[in-house]
Amino acid sequence: MNILYAYRYGIVGGVSTQLLLRRRALADVGMGCTLFFSQDNGLGETLPNREDVYFGSDIEFRRLVRARRFDAVVVIDTPELLKPAAGPFYRRNPVYLDVHTTTRAGLSYLDGLQTEIVETIMAPTQYSAALVAERVQNRKPITVVPNILDATTFALKEPGAAPTSGAAGRHLIWVGKLDHHKNWRLALIYTAMLREMFQDVFLHVVGGYTAPASQANSFFEWLQRLGLSDRVSWLDRLDNAAIANLYRRCAESGGAMLVTSRDESFGMAAAEALLCGCPIIANDLPVFREVFPATPMVQLVDIWNPEEVADAASALAGSHIDPYPLHQHLAARYGPETFVRSFKNLLGAP
Repeated sequence: MNILYAYRYGIVGGVSTQLLLRRRALADVGMGCTLFFSQDNGLGETLPNREDVYFGSDIEFRRLVRARRFDAVVVIDTPELLKPAAGPFYRRNPVYLDVHTTTRAGLSYLDGLQTEIVETIMAPTQYSAALVAERVQNRKPITVVPNILDATTFALKEPGAAPTSGAAGRHLIWVGKLDHHKNWRLALIYTAMLREMFQDVFLHVVGGYTAPASQANSFFEWLQRLGLSDRVSWLDRLDNAAIANLYRRCAESGGAMLVTSRDESFGMAAAEALLCGCPIIANDLPVFREVFPATPMVQLVDIWNPEEVADAASALAGSHIDPYPLHQHLAARYGPETFVRSFKNLLGAP
């Protein structure tokens, strides 16, 4: 079978990284997978091999669809590509919609969705599927096709490995776009609070390559206002291997990942941190209760309650948790085999 995935943003991380993982998983079982991104937001230069990975306009997408025969075209949260995905009238491709957004604004395109265009709709979790169902109102079936976690890149530190180099102190990490949804300001506020509690605290902010200049200026203004200019590093892009090393450094320092998002469809970055043995202090979202088992490494709190955040940080600071069982659980539950099996069942493929 030959699959085409289409998505608007070619970013480093997020859905784009998930598509690269899916492409590799499908290739491993003999299925072709082509990726198309409407924008190259820094992803292209990180790819060692761009074969069957395309970046271009809607017109170029139409050309690709006309030139190639696909057994399925999966469009992720990019409604303007749904009609072109079907291809020319004399040779139609089956079109599937995959919904990864959870914001009200992001889901609004489903209200006017022409359901006759798509075969069915996918979502990565039961929680996300329920949000889609509210919008679609039984006009189309919705199937959960889980994300893939890369448990090889995001792995625990090897036993006996030398201590990670870097500044002393407790290291925290926050990953995401610098936007309202990811709630980056709150992460800075809590970093200032945790610095008061533990003294030597450093925060690594990863992401935000596409942030406009006004947002970047606001970020630095908040650092000055909170007295964190020498305590926060901003890495607007980082490849997976480097992020994994950073997660392991945070874990080794007794730190954690801060997850201040207002909502998530799965929580890829949080899951990757846990795979590396880095605990998380996260907003108590329904999807996290679905994806992550109950464990001291997953501290779910009311993210708007400073006392709960402080208590979670204190609990992690005084504990020694074996990360191996959680790593094994996540690697097994969200390995490539699980995705391929679900995806093949959806397509009716053998």
